[in-house]
Parts: sequence; structure tokens; C-alpha cells
Amino acid sequence: MKHIMYYIIVLSIAFAMGCASDLPIRDMSKARYGITEAEEVKAPEYAPDELEKAKQYLYDTHILLKDDKTKDAQKKSVESYEQSQKAIEKSLPLYSSDMVTQAKNSINEIEMLNAREFAPTEYAQAVALATESSDLHNKTNYRQSIQKSREAITSANDAKVKSIAMIPQLKEQLVALEKERDELSNNRGDEFAKQQLQDASAKIGEANTKLDEQNITASIAAMQQAKESLLAAKVAIDKGNALESLEAAKSLYKEVSLRETAQDFSEQLTQAEGLIKTSEDKLKAEQYPESYDTSQQATNILNTMLIAMEKKEEAIAIQEEGEETKQEATTTTKEVTQPQKDYIVQYNPKARDCLWRIAMKVYNNARLWPLIYIANKDQIKDPDLIFPGQRFVIPSMEKEKQLIEESQSKTMDDKKPQDVKE
Repeated sequence: MKHIMYYIIVLSIAFAMGCASDLPIRDMSKARYGITEAEEVKAPEYAPDELEKAKQYLYDTHILLKDDKTKDAQKKSVESYEQSQKAIEKSLPLYSSDMVTQAKNSINEIEMLNAREFAPTEYAQAVALATESSDLHNKTNYRQSIQKSREAITSANDAKVKSIAMIPQLKEQLVALEKERDELSNNRGDEFAKQQLQDASAKIGEANTKLDEQNITASIAAMQQAKESLLAAKVAIDKGNALESLEAAKSLYKEVSLRETAQDFSEQLTQAEGLIKTSEDKLKAEQYPESYDTSQQATNILNTMLIAMEKKEEAIAIQEEGEETKQEATTTTKEVTQPQKDYIVQYNPKARDCLWRIAMKVYNNARLWPLIYIANKDQIKDPDLIFPGQRFVIPSMEKEKQLIEESQSKTMDDKKPQDVKE
């Protein structure tokens, strides 16, 4: 160390001159320690001129001793000490002030890192020490202020380490927010909540940027705003779905209530009407998921009714068609032995074409459907599956009719082909 080196030099000179008792060793040591103390309080930065004078005077002391000017050397060592004290006096308040500022900056930094939440103990300790260092500085207790500032900075660094360790977890939360945004977007979000999803995307991007800058507090604030936008998007989507479901239920109710057989399903209609009304009330109350579920219940009831109505109306149509065919048969004295040469399968929702219906039309006997099937095997792979637009050859039924009736009389009624597929 420098002060030890100077001390050795002084002793060497003293012994060389042979009269160490006359040397200002105490004053020189005091000057040397004064310089060391000044350096410790950053005098090279805050009081460079005073510090350089103190060093120069101490050096002059050595020169004077070599010239055997003991009294002058003693005077210079005293002046060196005085200059070191001036350097200390000038440096201490400046150093203390800078340390207080550093402590405050450390607090600001860990606040950005959300240390208040992630490292509460270290954060509280750092804040308390920084406050104490500021108070001591204001009371001109500079040395104590500097010490408290150092302790505050140490605690802040501990809080910083804990807070930065939370960044990976926050990154995972951002990934989860991005996933939620994408799911909402795919769930008709672009249709019902486009602006809300755009806002969420912007805030997620901002949160990522702030996190990369280690501004965790700002990142968390942006994440919270992103969550709020996603929640608003979900509400908008739920509202859109609820409105759409309610309108569909109303439209279906109108269609069903106008059908000929609606009076046969009055109880179900009343139930569906009540559900639609409840759905409307829930929509007004902003209970969108509940409104959606209720209108879906109404739709299910109405769809079930519609199927039942179609079956009933189809049965009525078949019965009426059979009566008409019988009437035509009784007015005809001549037996039909050669029906039309071909037949084009028709699509009629109320009375869908199938092989047995076609046989009824062309032969006046539904059990003769195998004649048509056998004659058109190149087109009919499955007698239960025929399609609108197919053109079938209608064969003569004289000989074939007898054979079919004999072989199929016991089985034709047990199994009828299904209706034509739409």
C-alpha cells in the first residue's frame, strides 16, 4: 500500500541520518492517513486539487528531510494533513449526495422490476435504508449517510435478483395470453370482437417489449390491459352468439307455427315460445351465455317438432296418394300391362320417391318394386339408396309380376326400402 511505502521511506531517511528522534514521523503519518481517508471519500473525483496539494506537500516533506531541513519538513507534513482535511471536507457532502441519489435510483429500478411484489422484504428494507440515508445527509451526517446508502443499494440488488428471476414465469403468462387471443379469434372473434382482439394484441406486444427491457412493472400493467381487452372480446363474442342463436330460434318458431300440423303440437310450441322469451330477457340482462343456452333449448324443441311434423305430413300425403291411386284403378276397366317405359326419380320433401312408391305409381302395387330393382341393377347398387334425377326402366309386369308375387308375397311386407336420399 502507498501509505506503508511512504512510511518505509520516512524510516529509511531517519535511520540514514542517524537522528530519528528529530524527524516529524507522527505528522508525516498523520498526513499520509489523511490522504488515504480523502481517497476513500472519492476526493480524486470531488476535490482533486486539494488532494494533489496534500500529496505534493507530503512529497516535499521527504525532500526537505533529505536536505536535513527537519523543521521545514514538519511544517510541510502539517500542511499536507490540512490539505487532506480540506479535500475530505469538500468531498464528503458531494459523495454523500451522490450515494443518496444512487440509493434512490436503485429503489426506482427495483420498483420497475415489481420488487414490491416479488421481493417484498428486500424492497422494504432498501426503501427504509434509502430514506434513512437521505435524512442523515440532510442533517450533515455524511459518513453515516454514505454507509446507509451502501446498505440500501445492497438490499436493492438482492431485490433485483429475486425480481429478475420472475421474468421467465411472466413470459409464460404472455404465451398463455397469446393462446387465449388466438382461440377467441378462431371462435368468431374476427366477426364479433375484432377491435378488442386488436387492442389485446397491441398490449401483449407492449408487455413483451417492456419485459425485454426489464421494466416488469410496465409489462405487468400492459398484461393487465391485455387481459381486460380479451375479457371484453369474450363478452362481445358471447353476445354475438346469443343474438344469432335467438334470431335463429325465432325464425324456426315462425316456420314451425305456420305448418299445417302445428295445432297438434301446441304444448311444445308454448314451451318453445316461453324459452325464447326467457332468452330475450337474459340477453337484455347481459347474461349472454345463459341467453344462448336457453335459445338453443328452444331450437332443439322446435327441430324435434319439425321432424315429427314432417313425418306426420308425409304419412298423410302417402295415405292420400294411395286413395287417389285406388280411385284411378277403379275407374279403369283395362288392366295396365305395359306401364310407361321409364321413370325419373323426383324429390318431394312431403312424399320422397322410393322403389315401393314408384311401384305403387306405375303398377298400382307397391310389392312389385323388385321388378324395377332387377331391371335397373346397373344403376341401383342398394335398393334402399336411390337419388333424384335417376332414370329407371319400367319393365312389363305380366310374367315377372307373377314370379315376384309368388316368391316375395311372404317377405315384401316385412322389409320396405328406405326413402330416396336427398
